[in-house]
Amino acid sequence: MDKYKHCNIALLLVVFLHLYSPNIDSSQRLSKYLSVTTSANPESNRINSFIIVPDGNLILEGIKSKAQTKRIGKQIPFVIEYIRYLRPEINVQWLVKIKNKRHGKIKVLSNFKGESSIIGRSNQWSSEVLDSNVANRDRLVFRPVPFEHVPKKYKKGKGKTGKRTRYGGGTRKIDRSKYNPRYAYEVTLHLYRDNKRVFTYKTNLQMDRKDMIRQEYINHYKIEHYRGEDVGNIAVPMRSEISAIPKMPVDMEGNPLTESQYKLIIDDGMSDLANKINIFYTKHLREVRAKGGLIDRNKKRRQVPDNKLWISSGWRNPERNEWYSNFVNGNHQKGGAVDITIMAPAASTESALGYWLLWETLKKYRKRIGGTWQLESNGIPFKRKDYWQDIDPMNGIPDAFDRADHLHANVEF
Repeated sequence: MDKYKHCNIALLLVVFLHLYSPNIDSSQRLSKYLSVTTSANPESNRINSFIIVPDGNLILEGIKSKAQTKRIGKQIPFVIEYIRYLRPEINVQWLVKIKNKRHGKIKVLSNFKGESSIIGRSNQWSSEVLDSNVANRDRLVFRPVPFEHVPKKYKKGKGKTGKRTRYGGGTRKIDRSKYNPRYAYEVTLHLYRDNKRVFTYKTNLQMDRKDMIRQEYINHYKIEHYRGEDVGNIAVPMRSEISAIPKMPVDMEGNPLTESQYKLIIDDGMSDLANKINIFYTKHLREVRAKGGLIDRNKKRRQVPDNKLWISSGWRNPERNEWYSNFVNGNHQKGGAVDITIMAPAASTESALGYWLLWETLKKYRKRIGGTWQLESNGIPFKRKDYWQDIDPMNGIPDAFDRADHLHANVEF
């Protein structure tokens, strides 16, 4: 009996020291006693992640062709609550550190006051020291100020080399070659007794990579083309529509179906389309070789080079698309388009014969491959006459195949 009595006394002593000792290291118990609500999405909320949705905007969610598109939910306030009993003699102070000051300010909705300051590269908001006369002092409620795309139109920029003049420039608040910096907030709760800090709790609220992707689509919703030709209206992907990068099609090389640095992807049929194109291209290659090769416009037999297909572009996150493309609503952002290149020296006879063979493959097996496609050079599709006329240069190969630098293929929904 004495053994159990001693155990209970020891337990009470540990609890007392935990609550009142100023020397206890809080690093091992950062958020254990802080309840955090960041999102109406259960998966995002479970990991303290979130998206920032501007008030009053009609933004649709559900990017895939078969998705049940709906209006995206309103941004809920962040609520951080100390869940233990707060004794009357304990005073509290809340602090919010914005990890990247370029991401704007926060709007505090709690009924207590505070002030902002700049610390290093971050912004910080801190409340007053709150005593028991302040109602709900154990609960901090705030919301982030919505992100605003800068500029409001695709920016016709020069790119990183200073030579690009025709494509989008990207927003000024991102790493143009990768993605938006992560939105992140560190929330701290200090507990005081007799004007001495006795304990500190911390928790981090930050977007995971899925919500970072979703935020890019929100930021680019209604973005205008810099010539005023089009307005972006691509829906925001649901978390369930963002997945791991699939394996490359067999015997196909190049980028892993994405130009993104997120190591995630939105795939609305483009991987299946790329795989079918590759399968039937390889099949048609064998068939043409068995017949002795291609017959060109000069009725000369051409040996078919053994060129593999290379994926040059698949899914693009909106920031990447804005930097490299003119199309605000392009299928690359929907996971429904893939660009394929012949693995041969550019503008060579070997490359031209490869694109010719690829084009004949698509025509012959159209119904079994599905989708739509066009050959392009520098993003510009060829005219119909380019597929039969042979004037530049006159070498027996139609001009479209001489000048092509990739095949753009779209999933047909």
